[in-house]
Amino acid sequence: MIIPSLTLEHSSKTTLPGLREALRALPPMPPALSFADYCALPADQRALYDQARDDFVRLTLRVPTPEQDRSTGILARLIRTNPRRTNSRRGLMISAPLFYGKTELAMLLARSVENDHAKHFPDYADDGHVPVVWVEMTENATGKTLLTQIVRFLAPTAVVARSSNTDALRVEALKLLSVHRTKLLVIDEAHHLRGTEPSSVIKALQNESSATVALVGISLGSGKAFGSGHGMQVTMRCDMVELRKVDVSTKEGMALWTRWVAIFDRNLPLCDHVPGTLTLNAQALHSATHGRLALLAMTIERLVASILDDPNRLDEQVSRDQLFAVLDGLQHTTPLRHRVKLKDLVEAA
Repeated sequence: MIIPSLTLEHSSKTTLPGLREALRALPPMPPALSFADYCALPADQRALYDQARDDFVRLTLRVPTPEQDRSTGILARLIRTNPRRTNSRRGLMISAPLFYGKTELAMLLARSVENDHAKHFPDYADDGHVPVVWVEMTENATGKTLLTQIVRFLAPTAVVARSSNTDALRVEALKLLSVHRTKLLVIDEAHHLRGTEPSSVIKALQNESSATVALVGISLGSGKAFGSGHGMQVTMRCDMVELRKVDVSTKEGMALWTRWVAIFDRNLPLCDHVPGTLTLNAQALHSATHGRLALLAMTIERLVASILDDPNRLDEQVSRDQLFAVLDGLQHTTPLRHRVKLKDLVEAA
């Protein structure tokens, strides 16, 4: 059996090689094996198979969400119409508290833009096109910080002097965005921006570049960066997509949450896996994760890892004990607390 190996060399999405690697890192589900056939593999092949399964869960296994559909439609419209505006171009804001999957959604959007550009320009990379630029803000980042990151993303060998002023950097960033035919500028962790300068810089980018700006961060609409004052100039030019926890008290919410859990359940890359236990415990999973999709995905990832990391396992079936151990551990690595107990979980027959 040939097991493809995924090699990742660039860890940072804030470089062009790193971003393109992240956008393309979608390993397929490995071929299904019985546990007996898995045990019969040589040790090095088992290790490769386990790594391939772990990669699939971490990088590929996802569920569709209403926010994905909405933001994809908004972004497609903005990319189509912004170049036809003479100024006051509109942007997109993706806003949510911690553990709601903001960056994951932004990655999905970036991938869709990159793939669409590749359809129209098959040789785009060789021709120097950079349809997506990704920058990430750190605490108390300034407008100058933002512009510097754009320049370094598009011209990594360029020397940006400490004495460079904001106006000069803005001119250089705008030139590079134009030369490289950038369609989407993602500003991740945008809530770290502070003061009047960043909002003025973003406003200038929207006015002077046809690239659509997507701001991703925590509570952007009501936070310090864009919830008042000069920041409102940016907010009022953006379409807002807010990610919220799923409310299972409604019929629609429960159906959506159960559908997500069932998708994960059906696609677990475990030997002889029989779906059921996860889906039967959809309500408990909602209670443990407070209805947050990113935490549900983290739970699934940790569950699979805990099974694959057990060298003494006799099978790879999901049990309620394994699931509870992961849910209990979740409380120690996230700020969330839950009251789910082992007796609350059920096991598929």
